[in-house]
Amino acid sequence: MKKRLSLLLIAPLLLACSESTFSCSALVFHSFFSCKYVSSRGECNKEMIDMVNRIDALADPYTNYGGNTLYYINSTNEPVEVEPHLFNLMKTALDLYEKTEHNFNPYIGKITSLWKNTLFGDDEDMLFDGPTVSSIEEAKSFIPALLEEARSTRVVLDESKSTIQRIGSGHIDLGGLTKGYSVEETERILEKYKIEKYLINGGQSSLGLGKSQDGGNFKVNLMYSKEENENLFSLSKIDTSTSAIYEQSVTVDGITYSHIINPNTGMPLSDYSMAFLSGEDSALLDAFSTSCMIAGPEKSEEWSKKYNFSYSLYEDVGGFTKLVKESESLTKARI
Repeated sequence: MKKRLSLLLIAPLLLACSESTFSCSALVFHSFFSCKYVSSRGECNKEMIDMVNRIDALADPYTNYGGNTLYYINSTNEPVEVEPHLFNLMKTALDLYEKTEHNFNPYIGKITSLWKNTLFGDDEDMLFDGPTVSSIEEAKSFIPALLEEARSTRVVLDESKSTIQRIGSGHIDLGGLTKGYSVEETERILEKYKIEKYLINGGQSSLGLGKSQDGGNFKVNLMYSKEENENLFSLSKIDTSTSAIYEQSVTVDGITYSHIINPNTGMPLSDYSMAFLSGEDSALLDAFSTSCMIAGPEKSEEWSKKYNFSYSLYEDVGGFTKLVKESESLTKARI
């Protein structure tokens, strides 16, 4: 449910004569997370890998890694003392829940799981043949009750005790934020080591772009464009996030269903096929990229000005993206 492969990077970091190129990788929510950077001061791979792996374990709502993780929080209504990363991640999620006007909703975990299993099958179900009209109708019958459950669920944070308390029976899912948050934390480590030349690939849906090896820009090319290099951007010292329907979607009886859930309706339907955002806060971009697809161009324009990010919003035409609207700054970044 978390993989959103919608970006193709070209012009990666190259090896410099007086410096060395280092790289590390890990899995975050079943997506490939990697960082490549240039440094003359030595590498910080272990620190980054340990951090990313820990965030993945803490924030996974489906796997019991033991200890006070999100999985455990979803099993109790008692306050749970947690590690700083999980507390900060939850605090960020609640902030973005309000900023996106609830279009990013951490409380719809049960709805997300329902549609994941209905549309794409359980990870252990080797006999799954795909969804049918009847299985989709059956899933839809559960939505009103699950929406009400999500709406009656909330989270209480106690910063003095580092505790998170779930009130209600809805399940919390931070999948729409975790990769962006991991990119942001990786950039903090690179900044601590004064590393400026780097490329962070958060499963390709979240990118952290420093300077390229020669101090210039990276070229970022959006997939699912009808013409080659139709959506090619020149960017550096910026974060990007993309949400798209193309990697995880199915069409049943002429209707396309994707992994992107509209929290207002509980349905895996969207009028838009892709959103591409750039800005300075990868966690914020991660939440808003999906929210822009749900809310549309007018709200995207409003949010982009209010929260200082740029966006491109696309609709689908015959399996390819067609630009609907974008920020002037991204238009200027086009090659």
